[in-house]
Amino acid sequence: MVPDAPARSASTSQPAPGKPAVLLAVGISDEDRAQLQRLGGPDLRLLDVGTYEEASDPYHCQPHDYIERAVALAEATPGIEGVVGVEDFPPSLLVPAICRRLGLPGLDFTAAVRCEHKGWSRVLQQRLVPESTPKFALIDLDRPPEPDALGVGRPFWLKPIKSYLSYLGFRIADRAAYRQALAQAAEKLPPFLGGFVELIGDAAPRAQFGRGRQWMLAEELMSGFQCTLDGYVFGGEVTVLGVVDSIRFPNKVSFKRFQYPSALPLKIQAQMVDVAKKLMPGLGFDHGLFNIEFFWDPKRKAPMVIEVNDRLSMQFADLFEKVDGINSYRILIDLARGRRPDFHRGQGRYRAAASFVLRGFTDRLCLAVPSDEDIAKVERLIPDTVVMVRAVPGMRLSELPQDSYSFRHGLINIGGRDLADMQAKLGRALKMLPFRFAD
Repeated sequence: MVPDAPARSASTSQPAPGKPAVLLAVGISDEDRAQLQRLGGPDLRLLDVGTYEEASDPYHCQPHDYIERAVALAEATPGIEGVVGVEDFPPSLLVPAICRRLGLPGLDFTAAVRCEHKGWSRVLQQRLVPESTPKFALIDLDRPPEPDALGVGRPFWLKPIKSYLSYLGFRIADRAAYRQALAQAAEKLPPFLGGFVELIGDAAPRAQFGRGRQWMLAEELMSGFQCTLDGYVFGGEVTVLGVVDSIRFPNKVSFKRFQYPSALPLKIQAQMVDVAKKLMPGLGFDHGLFNIEFFWDPKRKAPMVIEVNDRLSMQFADLFEKVDGINSYRILIDLARGRRPDFHRGQGRYRAAASFVLRGFTDRLCLAVPSDEDIAKVERLIPDTVVMVRAVPGMRLSELPQDSYSFRHGLINIGGRDLADMQAKLGRALKMLPFRFAD
């Protein structure tokens, strides 16, 4: 397990009293920057390492070159306190890799890989929390076994050893669907996972995962109530922020909304907390935010782990602020600076909060999206509402990161008394947001 705040290298130093804290920024979008600056205030300065695309695009990121540039920038800039990133890979692994090189506070790099390599993570979950680990099998795309030889039953879920937004994730019911999914993975995974395989290097056991980009993961199909537990670890102590319910569309893959606090029985939530307190230290995880996705099926003895992510849930950060009064971006800043976060509950303005996903089930051409003025009007008339546009005029929705079955074009976060209150606010907001598409 890593120490609370690793010793700083000679090239980094504490900022002088009264001067802003400087954090290296890795793949920070304009949206994330606005959140960090709002919460960090004038005491925070973000220093970008390259462009957003160089750090955040898995197809174009050159991990080792990027890390060297970050080290050179830190050595040329006095007063660097830490490194901050928000998104999934590449930033999620670039940040701990840079911290390791500079001796700055941060998550241990190998612990990050243990979370992000879904195959390795499953092997470790099986040892640490066997009652919450589904049946799984690793698949080499060069020598794929027959589906019935996987030992996970049928239908089953098939996904890459590294992905996000359910990219290249498939529900497999028969041999034809299995072959078709493997063919897609063989074509699309090498460019998508090239940087990931390069960066994880010796962190993953070579004997089992040395050919990482060629592995897929088959898992028994889980069902029930899906949710996400968010938390952080500081000084070896696991702190849970809360449990957010994930509500899906009838296809059982695409998300409709995320709602906080969870409606699951407190006893079940306590079981999830117990899993987190066993699993995260067992992975060597310290000094970082995490989230664990779960399924709870009343027919099973324990909640089942879907996956472990070594980062905050960006979409949920605002939900915690609405209900508890503290945004997880604030916690991210504290951890990056080597400080213990000041977490509390129930001090927000609302009893409940939800993130509604705007999506459809046909690929469409985006003709127009709401303007800044449109969004400002919504946020003025419905206080504390946050509108996040993902569609881009002139692009087909399939050109954006999507799951394998639907097409997301935006998100709206809303606080309220209860679900009915929030849905009424959502209806008002949608009438003021002029999205236009062509089929």
